[in-house]
Amino acid sequence: MASYQKAHVEGAAHLSEDRLLAWMKRLPKETPVVIYCYHGNASKTFAQMFVDFRYTRVFSVDGGYEPLAVALANGVAA
Repeated sequence: MASYQKAHVEGAAHLSEDRLLAWMKRLPKETPVVIYCYHGNASKTFAQMFVDFRYTRVFSVDGGYEPLAVALANGVAA
């Protein structure tokens, strides 16, 4: 949570294990879900959880927040 508070993409929501099921109940299975974390490791685990629950458009950002922020600042689709 500390890294999310420090910096995150505008409009992003903090995802944690205790809130995972609540998010899954709200989001339709075809909703694009982009998951990133500080270094890019935990996002892979969370992305796999969404895939396991049959979400069809799940993306984990390689490298974490920093490369994503740079790409977005440069207008590059992440």
